[in-house]
Order: sequence, then structure tokens, then C-alpha cells
Amino acid sequence: MIFSDKSVRRQFAVIVIILLTFILLGQLIVARMAEDYKKDMIEHDYAVAGYLSRSGVENSRIAPAFTGDKTGADTEIGWSLLSSSGYMESMQNSLLPVVESFHQKFALTALLFSLLFSLAILAVLYLGEQHRGKQLETAAGQLRRFMDGDTAVRLSDCGEGSTSRLFAAINAMATSLTAHVDKEKQNRQFLKDTISDISHQLKTPLAALQMYNEIICDEKTGNEVVESFTDKSRRELERMENLIQNLLKLARLDAGTIELEKAVFSLCNFLEKCIGSFATRAGQEGKSISLQCSDDPMLCFDETWLIEAVGNIIKNALDHTDSGDGIEISCQEAAAATEIIIRDNGAGIHPEDIHHIFKRFYRSRFSKDKQGVGIGLALSKTIIEKHGGAVTVRSELGQGAEFHLIFPKLTNL
Repeated sequence: MIFSDKSVRRQFAVIVIILLTFILLGQLIVARMAEDYKKDMIEHDYAVAGYLSRSGVENSRIAPAFTGDKTGADTEIGWSLLSSSGYMESMQNSLLPVVESFHQKFALTALLFSLLFSLAILAVLYLGEQHRGKQLETAAGQLRRFMDGDTAVRLSDCGEGSTSRLFAAINAMATSLTAHVDKEKQNRQFLKDTISDISHQLKTPLAALQMYNEIICDEKTGNEVVESFTDKSRRELERMENLIQNLLKLARLDAGTIELEKAVFSLCNFLEKCIGSFATRAGQEGKSISLQCSDDPMLCFDETWLIEAVGNIIKNALDHTDSGDGIEISCQEAAAATEIIIRDNGAGIHPEDIHHIFKRFYRSRFSKDKQGVGIGLALSKTIIEKHGGAVTVRSELGQGAEFHLIFPKLTNL
């Protein structure tokens, strides 16, 4: 109900009081105007009586003309007598000073009365809306504080009415969100701790296996089978170590324990460094990596982490291209964003996979890469988003893939 709101009830009560006050004031004004009109009418009758007396009419006959009862016939005779002289209802008020004076007084009084009444109602409505506006502005500020991380903030909901009920519902939602956020933090921390513990536990036996494998390699047994399996063991151990490192990185990013050390770098120099780390592999596999980027674009980022993100996407392109294929890397600047584009002319991404390639541990049944575990692109996406950017992909089967890394543009260098 509308009257369950205390402020609305108070506003309504004030409006009722104003209405009653103006009704009473209106009655007093009408009574006062009636007295004024009576005074003007009597003065007019005095003047008429004096005029008749000066005109020779006997005084004994003048008084009954004003105080005696009048008949309809008298009215007809008087109308006939005066209308011939233009004295009738249609004549202008300005020709009748008494009526003109009454009209002016009444019009001015009614105007002032209406203005005062309107201003009073508008003032009540304005003050009521101003009060509600301050309530909402305060609530908006508290909500901004909540969104900025102060989860202890709550709106004042101790009043009555729809606004307080709304604030109470928002407080309940905030409490629920805070509980979910805390639970999510606990889950992420648990995941981070679990992955960290497992990874650290794996490091010792992994290091031992690598050492044993190196010892076997150094023995030079001359047995081709042993050497073949030793080489395969080395590759699998390196793959396992890389997986453990990536899992640790993801766990740290998820738990929010990473503080990016950002600085402003030349984007062209950065991309040249990224390409340089893959030049040997690309040459061995007969693939080319080209760069098209001017020296102008500058970007603020953590070099260590972003080189990991870009490197994973370049590695993914190398994994899905054949000998003779090429990878093109370019950069563009728009009004509000700086974009890195990594394009290859390999097999492309199957339509079934296009919406899943950034999911962790997702493996496509169409992928040519049988060794990957599906974590590199997920790590790249997390790092890019940590920088305030976004990554998208476009691809047609058989036409290659095109990754777009979009970052907020620097406005002041």
C-alpha cells in the first residue's frame, strides 16, 4: 500500500492540512468580500436615495423604495425604465464603478489565493521528492562502495514503505552475493593450494626422473630401442613439467595472488621478442612468422605475463599448421583500443570447437595436436583479461584462424 511509506503519509498529511487551511482561508475571504460588497451596495443606495431627494421625491417615499418588498412587476417596470437608457446586464462593468471595484478585488484575491495554494502544494511535493532523491543518491553511493569491494556496506532499511522494502531486498541480495563471493574465494584458494601442493609434490619425483633419464642418455648404450625410449621419456617429462608450471600459473591467477608489474613498452619491440623465441622451431618445421607493426603503438602491460599469453597463441598456431604455412602477426590502433592480430593459414577451427577453445582442458576431436592438454589458450585468455583486455577468434575450416587480442589504448604517455 502507498500509505505504508512513512514519508508518503507525512507528505499526504501536510497536503491535507494545506487544503483545510486554504478552505478555511477561502471562506474567510468570501465573508470579507461579502462585507465589502454589502458596504459598496449600501453606499450606492445612499447615493441613489440622495439623488432622488435632490430631484424632488418626497423623503417618505424614498426609504420604502429600498427597504420594502419588491414584486416581479416592480422588476419588470424598473427594467423597462432603465434598459431604455442602456442600464442592463450586457453593459460593460467599467460603467458600473461598484461592480468594477468588486471584480478587481475578487480577481486579484482569487489570483493570489491560487498562487499561494499552488506554491504550497508544489513546495510539499518538491521537498518530498528532494528527500527521496537524497535517499536514492546516498543508496547509490553505498552501492558503488559495495561494488568497489566494501562488502560490509548496507543500505538503511529501518524505515517503512516501498523504499525501505526495496533497500531491505537489496541488502538481502548483497548478503547473498557476499556469501557467494566468500565461498568462491575459499574454493579458489582451496584449488590454488591443492594444485600448488600437488605440483610441488610432483616436482621432486619429476626432477629425479629427469636426472635418471639424463644419466641413461649419457651412458650411450648403443641400443637403438633404449635410446628411442629415452628420447621419448625426455619429451614426456618436459611436457609434464610444462603442464605443472601452467597449472601453477593458472592457480595463482585464479586466486588473485598475482600483482602485474605493468610498464609502457613499444608493441613492435615486444612482438619481435615473442617471435624470436619461436624462430628456431618455425625454421625447423619449415614455417614462417612475419610481423607487420609500426614503431608507434605503445602499450602498458606486464611483459613477463603477456609474453606468456601471446606465446601460447603463437605456439597454438604452429601446432595447427603444416610445413610451408605461415603465421602473420600485426597490430592496429583504433580510437579507444590497441589490437594484436595473430593469423595463420592452417587447418582452421571446426565450428563445433569455436566456442570452446578457451575452456580449460578442452580437447577437440578434430585437432591435429595430440600432445596438448588444452590449457595454453585458457591461460592466455586469463592473462589478457587480467590486463583489462579481451581475446576473440575467427576461423573457417580449411582457411586458418585469426586471434584478436584487444587492449585499452593508452591515452597519456
